Amino acid sequence: MTDKLTRIHLAFPPSCEDMVTMVLALHASWGWEDEGMRDGLRHLVVHSTLPEHAARLHAALSEVCPSVDVSTSSVDNADWNAAWRQFFSPLSIGRFTVVPSWLAAEHAGPWTLVIEPKMAFGTGHHATTALCLEALDALAQEGAIGPGQRFLDLGTGSGILALAASRLGLTGLALDIDSVAVDNAAENLAVNKAQGVEVRTGTITDAPTAHFHLVLANILAGPLMDMARDITARLLPGGILILSGILAGEQALAVETAYTDLGLPSPQRHTQGEWASLVFRTA
Repeated sequence: MTDKLTRIHLAFPPSCEDMVTMVLALHASWGWEDEGMRDGLRHLVVHSTLPEHAARLHAALSEVCPSVDVSTSSVDNADWNAAWRQFFSPLSIGRFTVVPSWLAAEHAGPWTLVIEPKMAFGTGHHATTALCLEALDALAQEGAIGPGQRFLDLGTGSGILALAASRLGLTGLALDIDSVAVDNAAENLAVNKAQGVEVRTGTITDAPTAHFHLVLANILAGPLMDMARDITARLLPGGILILSGILAGEQALAVETAYTDLGLPSPQRHTQGEWASLVFRTA
């Protein structure tokens, strides 16, 4: 057990709250503490086992909220690790059961996804990950995706979506720009004995064009819109695109428009709380 944790304190104006929450959902999916309002600013705290995580988080937050203040301190791990583990209880999503590694033996089965919830996005507890898993399961059950097909998981995080696709018989490529996430994804895929999945550091331009039956991208709305043409170009004719990391409402509509303007048909839209996923089926 790590003796010390890095305490990352965030202070920002309330107008930034939605965007800050989205970034935290992607970069601190294990959770954060809300310390409320003070001096006109919202105060949140994230704990991390990685001291360098503060710099990564600051960089990501500064893109959506330039006025965010980020400070760090070192705290004793004490019982925080036990509480953190208690949070990650088994989670059923469609046919999948997402379990932490320390409960894997109790929940072994063909649809079990064993995830070591480290400092990478994707434990299934956040709505965007759950929406993607639900979409994968539904598509597989109707026969739209399955064995013999190739997938691309863009922004793989913990590797949970790549692992789920592998469980459904697909093979493919999982990419992330964060080397910590890539290492975590590779570990999770190895623990689950997943076959036919390559994990590496990279972005959309590192994936071959017109190559994939299924593309998954659970990232922020801005990058999804910026990369719309490149993402669409990776799909085979008749391929399926699952997008999430998107707020329901105007943001989901903006992302949808970015893709339909490129010729994709209108997607199926699914929501969970304030979050949305878009499922496009190309011709």
